[in-house]
Amino acid sequence: MLKAFQSTKLRVPTGVSSVRTISSKSGSLPDKAEVLKKFNFPRATHSVRSLNSLESSAINDIVFNGWVDRKAKKIGKGLVFGRLRDINGDTIQLVDSNEPSLIRSLKQESAITVKGDIQEQVKLDGTKSLDLQVKEIQVLNESSVVGSQLTTGDTKEWPPQYRYLQLRQTEFQQRLQRRAKVMSVCRSTLDSLNFTEVETPLLFKSTPEGAREFLVPTRKKNLMYALPQSPQQYKQLLMASGVHRYYQIARCFRDEDLRADRQPEFTQLDLEMSFANKEDVQKVVQKVVQTVWKETLGQSFYILEKNGKLRQITEDESFTELSYDDAISRFGIDKPDLRSSLEIFNASAYATSVENTDFPIFELLVLRDGLNKEDLLKAVSTSNEYGSRIPTAISIESEADLSLWHEKFKSRVQFFDLAGLNQALDLKVGDIVLASDRRQKNYENPTPLGKARQIAISQTLSKGIYTRDVTEGSDPITSQDFVGTWVTDFPLFNPVELESTDNCKYPVYLDGKFVSTHHPFTMAKLEDYEYLKEDPLQVRGQHYDLVVNGVELGGGSTRVHDVELQRYIFEKILQIPNPDVLFGHLLTAFSTGCPPHAGLAIGFDRMTAMLSRTDSIRDVIAFPKTITGADPMIGSPSKSTANQLKDYHIRVI
Repeated sequence: MLKAFQSTKLRVPTGVSSVRTISSKSGSLPDKAEVLKKFNFPRATHSVRSLNSLESSAINDIVFNGWVDRKAKKIGKGLVFGRLRDINGDTIQLVDSNEPSLIRSLKQESAITVKGDIQEQVKLDGTKSLDLQVKEIQVLNESSVVGSQLTTGDTKEWPPQYRYLQLRQTEFQQRLQRRAKVMSVCRSTLDSLNFTEVETPLLFKSTPEGAREFLVPTRKKNLMYALPQSPQQYKQLLMASGVHRYYQIARCFRDEDLRADRQPEFTQLDLEMSFANKEDVQKVVQKVVQTVWKETLGQSFYILEKNGKLRQITEDESFTELSYDDAISRFGIDKPDLRSSLEIFNASAYATSVENTDFPIFELLVLRDGLNKEDLLKAVSTSNEYGSRIPTAISIESEADLSLWHEKFKSRVQFFDLAGLNQALDLKVGDIVLASDRRQKNYENPTPLGKARQIAISQTLSKGIYTRDVTEGSDPITSQDFVGTWVTDFPLFNPVELESTDNCKYPVYLDGKFVSTHHPFTMAKLEDYEYLKEDPLQVRGQHYDLVVNGVELGGGSTRVHDVELQRYIFEKILQIPNPDVLFGHLLTAFSTGCPPHAGLAIGFDRMTAMLSRTDSIRDVIAFPKTITGADPMIGSPSKSTANQLKDYHIRVI
């Protein structure tokens, strides 16, 4: 047996610690003979997975490479059990009857090579398993950190500074492998459609595209690069350059507040097509995602039909479309989860909200009697997701409540057909009624009831409650299935919301001040063209989002390629000062025969997370940042020295 050379020692304070202290044992050069033992080792003859294909279950002198998955345990006199995890994340039980034991002192997560004989064991229930009777052990590198002491119970929440230990686990290895496969499928699909992969620069310039940028100082005074929020402008320049079909697995950067589906640096599958329109882009994107789903999960998509039922899509069929106004009216959000049958009821025909005349639409969401009603009522009525716009929740507990539920709104809502409203709602004892108001031309996204619907879905969908019906011939929908839709006809512009109204009950907007709903390069719908001059808020954009299970998987649009129209949008509508300084490169390119073009970007991290059935993109990124944007593993961001800052003309204030 070859023992590992213990060159380091790590001290871990009680509990989960963010502090590492690694000190050299001697400070001298390690003994050469001991070091050589870590580099000269037999290669694996098999993987655990490959044992299933062996014709005989009794094979001698098999070699495995891997890690100690679990500390060895003495079972009886002269018998010790341990467990090895190989390079695929598969495990096999180690049986050691040697004297002295070869595996008893092995530390968890140490890298080892094991040689032994395969033996078949029959369990009490009649099932069979394969064990490795250990003959030789070689420790290639001993672990000074015990993984089981770093995790917090069953949740397996490893301290982020030990991300590499977490990544060794089977679940995370599978996620990284799936990410690589998805990337390969995307590339091969687009290559087959005659797309050209082009890399665009990461050192860009600061331009107003929506989010806050990361700035990169230079040694030239007052001059900085900006890391790109997306390759949007470069890919439009590629269209002007004669590249017919472009794609890129692009790194993007946004300095914004983080949450489960956000990272300061992230990956997009970016594509653009010249001489193309919405239908051309949608056809390509559907080909990509349907191929990815088929080759990764072996699943197809469902689509929502006009009758409100779901149906499994055929290979050459398009996803159905849902307009932005329809999505907001029915679901309260522009990215609805269509697996759920929950829909918002617009009560405008029966009542009007009078608390704020700018928010006259009175709407309700009825949660029919279901399991765990108390938990559901608490979740939808007390969530922190609402902010200051909290819907009113009423539980129908008795027959009397069926006729008196509206009393709670008498001071805020004018009812002019209460009997008709009650008949339309058809309430029953046990139901939960949620009510709120919104604008006719809505800019809240999601609305209060849209948020309530999302919360209700998170509480019910996995239990099979409020799932949508399917058409005859389709398999019943579950929380593990995928429903895709295109959301279109977004407003091209939104009014600027006053920041000081964040804690007010109703949002307040600035008159005559507009921002692009997506980005300033999206083309208006031609039938709304005249509104660009008369009333920009009435203009719908040629934008299209691909929404899957309540997640915006990708967003795209037909772009402006007319230089005068783009200049008008910059100057007259968005009131961007000096557009030629900020966007002169684009405006000049548009004036040189730039063709019509359209494109889309898929959130690659988000798509991979969905395929891995996890809610956080951090689970599918090898080395993600924390919620504060830090990387505790390497200690970034880090402080710079005074001399470094001086070179870049930066002074600490």
